[in-house]
Amino acid sequence: MVATTIASTSITVRVQAKGGKFLADDIGGSEVTIRDAQTGERLGGGLALGTDSGNLSTTYTPNASLSAIVTPPVPPATQPTIIQWLSTDANTSGLTVNLPISRPTLLEISAFGPMAGLQSAHRAVAMQWIVPGQTQNQGPGFVVELPGLLVQVMEPATHLAILSNALPYTIPFAVNVTMMCGCQINTGQPWIPSDFTVTAAIGPVGKPATKTLTLGFPGNVPSLFTGSWTLPAGSSGFYQAVITAVQHSTGNLGTGTVTFFVKQAS
Repeated sequence: MVATTIASTSITVRVQAKGGKFLADDIGGSEVTIRDAQTGERLGGGLALGTDSGNLSTTYTPNASLSAIVTPPVPPATQPTIIQWLSTDANTSGLTVNLPISRPTLLEISAFGPMAGLQSAHRAVAMQWIVPGQTQNQGPGFVVELPGLLVQVMEPATHLAILSNALPYTIPFAVNVTMMCGCQINTGQPWIPSDFTVTAAIGPVGKPATKTLTLGFPGNVPSLFTGSWTLPAGSSGFYQAVITAVQHSTGNLGTGTVTFFVKQAS
């Protein structure tokens, strides 16, 4: 009987936010799992980590991701669309795995993250053929694109109790919205406030929303969208606010939910 030779086959996987940079240490990185797509056997995986999330340049380089970062014009459109390429270096977040395979194998590569923002985490899956002895770590490596937005509701705190004798009560909303890589939204950044719409759909728990509030970008704090809503006198019961953030140029979307309720004053 002839023994099957298993060759060490190297692949570098990087996880890039859709329309953003690579998920690096500052956002907890991402969990990568590599399987044989035919059998489901786990071939490798781990955390894709690194101290930087890539370098932006208006010039393409061989080690750049093919998923470019596009900044639309600021309304009213007074300047052209800006396209930047995301290139890698030795410190750029990624995961290199040696895969023990003995035949051409279709890989199922999944990425889950960001690990420091689990409330908004997504999973993306991509496929790639590989043959024994082949390396796939040239250029940026194999890039998995992770869609979505990271949405963190700062105010109100979930389970906020409002005393009935304090009604009407104005509830402040403060929501931190970033790309999945943690990159901030701000004037002068590749990710500009006018490309995003953030809303709060408010209503009784388990029922359709009765109020939709658009949150604004004051500009004094990057990525922070704010607003307020007044709970009227005579209100009772349990309420929720479903926060939705949309990036129009990419279709990225993220959500967050908080609850609050009216408590009878003693």
